[in-house]
Amino acid sequence: MKTRISMLFMFALGILTIGAITGRAQITNQIEFKMSQPFTVANTTLPAGSYVIKPVSGTDQTMLEISGVGGTPSVMVEVDTIQPDAAKGGSHVTFNKYKNVLALSEVFPGRANSGYRLVQGHPEKLAAKTEQPTKQSVPSTVK
Repeated sequence: MKTRISMLFMFALGILTIGAITGRAQITNQIEFKMSQPFTVANTTLPAGSYVIKPVSGTDQTMLEISGVGGTPSVMVEVDTIQPDAAKGGSHVTFNKYKNVLALSEVFPGRANSGYRLVQGHPEKLAAKTEQPTKQSVPSTVK
């Protein structure tokens, strides 16, 4: 009897461990990408250049920091977890392109089962009132 309870406990522990591993954050270190033109993140416009995306410690993956490779400029933004685009494989970031606004919209780490949708900032909300965006994907690398 004691052996069966032990086996059941070990089985349940194994299932819980697997669930915790698959449910944990997908960005474990950082994602890097390069942009050839300025873009907005939330309410901040960032210049063209190389950028790093990493989770903000202590936020349970609800906040990401997007910063230049050298550390500046930097902005933090709220995110929601989303399912990946089945047509696109690998690590990439997606932008919503409007006439006068290019806004970082989604982040996909690639090897993960989910990605992140950034909360829209004021410039993107204004642009979305008058026009539909086109999607623009940029490859990224997980470091």
